[in-house]
Amino acid sequence: QNRFKFIFQMFVRAISTPSHPIILFLDDLQWADELSLQLICALEAEMETNNFLFIGSYRDNEIDDIHPLTVHLNELKSKKVTITNISITGILKEEVDTLLSDIINVPNSLIESLSSVVYKKTGGNVLFVIKFLNSICDEGLMFYSLDDKGWKWDVDAIE
Repeated sequence: QNRFKFIFQMFVRAISTPSHPIILFLDDLQWADELSLQLICALEAEMETNNFLFIGSYRDNEIDDIHPLTVHLNELKSKKVTITNISITGILKEEVDTLLSDIINVPNSLIESLSSVVYKKTGGNVLFVIKFLNSICDEGLMFYSLDDKGWKWDVDAIE
């Protein structure tokens, strides 16, 4: 385990240069196993280079104070590793209006009822908006009408 961490650190040092820095992005860190978190911490805490940037994302609603990711983040902070937190919130209702308008090519004024339900169900989370739209289309609650050449939906059934 320690040998692997050491070799991986040496590998990153060898291939990262000021003219060719490395950026490592990992998504869904809330699901990372303990060994992966240890490797990430070892890279961040022990790397003596400005040529390496680690970016990790996680869903803060899926971790608590005793979650392994939280423990490792606190460990890095105690070692004076610079950590920048950026919280991403849902979009505003007006932005959901615009998103739906763009997706289904309907003026904002005609999608108010649909947009209100979508916003209420998703909290403005863009991923959830897309998944919710796919879901109501799959269920036949929203469909494209060839006769009318436009999208139709049943707000009461969607609610």
